[in-house]
Amino acid sequence: MWYFAWILGTLLACSFAVIAALALEHSESQTASESDKK
Repeated sequence: MWYFAWILGTLLACSFAVIAALALEHSESQTASESDKK
């Protein structure tokens, strides 16, 4: 059953990378829109 843990860990790492990229993109767009308002 080691392969099950390996697949689970790989999916978890990939989902973490996607969520981190989306959060970074969101925070960058927030700061860009705030600088436009000034």
